[in-house]
Amino acid sequence: MKQYLNKISLVRLIADLSVVAFTFILSMYVVQPQEFSLHLRAKFFLLMIMLFVWFFSGNSNNLFHDHRVKPGFSLEIYKTFKGVVILGLTIIVVSYFSHAFLPTSFVFVYTGMLMVCFATEKYVINRFVLFLRKQGYNLRHVIILGQGSSASQFKELVTNNPHLGYDIVGYFDDIHSDEDLGRYLGNKNDIATFLDNNQVNEVIIATPGITIEEIEEITSVVDKAGIRIRIIPDFHFQFYNRYEFKQFGNIPTVSLRKEPLEETHNKFIKRTFDIFFSLCVLVFVCSWLFLILAIIIKAGSKGPVLFKQKRLGRDRKEFWCLKFRSMYVNKESDNKMATKGDSRITPIGRILRKTSLDEFPQFWNVLMGHMSIVGPRPHMTIQNAQYQEVINNYLVRQLIKPGITGWAQVNGYRGEIENDLDIKNRVSYDIWYLENWSFFLDIKIIYLTVWNIFKGEEKAY
Repeated sequence: MKQYLNKISLVRLIADLSVVAFTFILSMYVVQPQEFSLHLRAKFFLLMIMLFVWFFSGNSNNLFHDHRVKPGFSLEIYKTFKGVVILGLTIIVVSYFSHAFLPTSFVFVYTGMLMVCFATEKYVINRFVLFLRKQGYNLRHVIILGQGSSASQFKELVTNNPHLGYDIVGYFDDIHSDEDLGRYLGNKNDIATFLDNNQVNEVIIATPGITIEEIEEITSVVDKAGIRIRIIPDFHFQFYNRYEFKQFGNIPTVSLRKEPLEETHNKFIKRTFDIFFSLCVLVFVCSWLFLILAIIIKAGSKGPVLFKQKRLGRDRKEFWCLKFRSMYVNKESDNKMATKGDSRITPIGRILRKTSLDEFPQFWNVLMGHMSIVGPRPHMTIQNAQYQEVINNYLVRQLIKPGITGWAQVNGYRGEIENDLDIKNRVSYDIWYLENWSFFLDIKIIYLTVWNIFKGEEKAY
């Protein structure tokens, strides 16, 4: 069993490195057919760097490991894309410091070909592995200890997902039942004998109400046989695959949700990007756009150019959120959000809101650290008080900085909140973003935001 696992991991590694090398040579010929044979030593040196970079980045992303716990072709392609970006940046850096012998077009041709070749290669390997597992190879033979909902869910998961490569030999329990968990193998006292005489790779404990003493006793028996053991806790259904174990000193704790932005390196990446992006927008766009819009807004109606309103930020701290004024000055601005056909909106304001130009002053909020480019949209104070009563986990979205745009907005939940379902879905998307943040997810949301502006949105009013 273990030999098959190592061989498949080795196949993944060799296949990936072959794609990197083959695509490098092919791209070189496509871009420079006349100069293909020139600078061979330098090109070979660059190829060696590419192979080393891919090996280390792929290893850190678990691209060469056997995908059983978190399967999925789309996830693998996403990780591959990150590696391709790193390769592209490596070529740019190496070429710059070595007085580039490669044209700029090579980077685009190479990375484009890489994604096509990698997608093909990984699809073929995944289908091959699935074929092997259906034939009975590369399987992890497991036994289940216990019965009940957790054991049944595990059995259903394994049965419905053959690509996971698990084979349930049967189950042990003190009471034999009619549950469809496979073959009944006996009571708990028979485990040691069974493990000595059968090929088993893992033992899954799914016993309701099992005590620490019982777990330690079973672990001692399984460890003696040199077999891995996993425990499905009774309370796993409460976590929806989002729990995270953390160690405080010598005390283990379980967080009820994953928060990638609580990690220092992720905070640094997000804040660095926020500063860089907001500075670029403020310097290259807002420096001239602000003056033009200020003149138009002042000419269109009386009142200040900027509208500021207190909003709730991270950890429920209030800040002044800035916008270009898109309404006539009115007494309801802090109590009533804009609706379709709202008479308070000025003619220029309709254009500003339709194109999201009214949000541009918030790049200053981002630079000051009150907001982020991407995050849950901040609501008015009166809305926060109202929605807290409707949705129990509403304030969870305040665990991170609010954003100019967000995951909820690019999924259709921007603008007016017409009913309770709208705000529930918006909060659901915001919490999903909090639990699944990544730098590339932010890039995706920014791209979708720009795309939606050009495409037009129904609730952009």
